[in-house]
Amino acid sequence: MSSIKRGTSIGMASLVFVLAGCGSGDGMDPNGQASAGTRPPIQGLQPTLASIQDNVFTPICTACHTGGGAPQGLQLDAGVSASKLINVPVPRDPNQIRVIPGDPDNSFLIHKLEGTQNIGQRMPLGGPFLDPSTIAVIRQWIANGAPQ
Repeated sequence: MSSIKRGTSIGMASLVFVLAGCGSGDGMDPNGQASAGTRPPIQGLQPTLASIQDNVFTPICTACHTGGGAPQGLQLDAGVSASKLINVPVPRDPNQIRVIPGDPDNSFLIHKLEGTQNIGQRMPLGGPFLDPSTIAVIRQWIANGAPQ
């Protein structure tokens, strides 16, 4: 095989691999595994603030969302995350609320995690993103009334 043909074959194979990694848009590849750019499911995650704090907010989100300089004032440090999320308007659009207890579909946090937001970028910024089962647990916490 000539080097041009081989290069073309490798290029096409790479393109197919990249496109296959896009999966179905649900964070899973065609084999039901986490897609590239998506974190694996968090085992044992429960729909409670304590579990979400310990398994999502603290190890993942506080890489950026910590202290007084947190983006958009959204500190996700233990002990303050609830007061910065629940019934708090989004600074860039006060008509949107970060977490509306009992209403995950209209909670801005869910939109940011799922990539359906109309302001800013999907979170965690630049990925890897949370897998659908992890987001489902956060949705359930909100649907349960976002108890603290």
